[in-house]
Amino acid sequence: MNQLTKFTLVALPLSAALYLLLYFFADRQVDLYVHSHFSTSALPHIATAISYMANSNIIKILTAATLIATLLLAGKNPPATTRKLLFICLSVCAAIIISDALKYILARNRPIMLFEHGQYGLTFFSNKWELNATPSGHTTRIFSLMTAFSCLWRKGLPLFIIIALAVGLSRIAVTAHYPSDVLFGAVTGTFTTLWLHRFFFPVIPENKPGL
Repeated sequence: MNQLTKFTLVALPLSAALYLLLYFFADRQVDLYVHSHFSTSALPHIATAISYMANSNIIKILTAATLIATLLLAGKNPPATTRKLLFICLSVCAAIIISDALKYILARNRPIMLFEHGQYGLTFFSNKWELNATPSGHTTRIFSLMTAFSCLWRKGLPLFIIIALAVGLSRIAVTAHYPSDVLFGAVTGTFTTLWLHRFFFPVIPENKPGL
């Protein structure tokens, strides 16, 4: 069993347990507190600006443009460069598809439904914006992208983590998501990319001499 498989088998159950704890015991309290104490402050404006780093349209356009350019120039670019760019683009695309599917299936009420109608929980199978809170799309996209960057450029890991966390926390600050939605998005984006990295850059085992 390889290290990524072991890590996945440990991290996913722990993440699921933490998600449930947040869902039942913390989500409502956190967002109600943010809404009541910071909704008229500068925080939502700052958080909205940070969120734009993972804006759906921006990420999709940049990803599509990069993917098309990579495919058109594949014969001119070094194979290693082409592989890296394809890995980044397909990681983000896969994470978006998985995230959108989960949003539709789970159809969780966004915090605005709690604030205005007192509604909380899952409704299942809906594509309405106010009913697609989990996982956080912004968080999924930024964690997928930053994980891809981290896999390729390890020296930038601290910066990539800060960017991903900033966007994730910004979604709570603007009360577009609950903490568990952000956790779900972070896990979805991270593990989608890690498994695609294993596909694109498989570890070739060393030949060991026989005993």
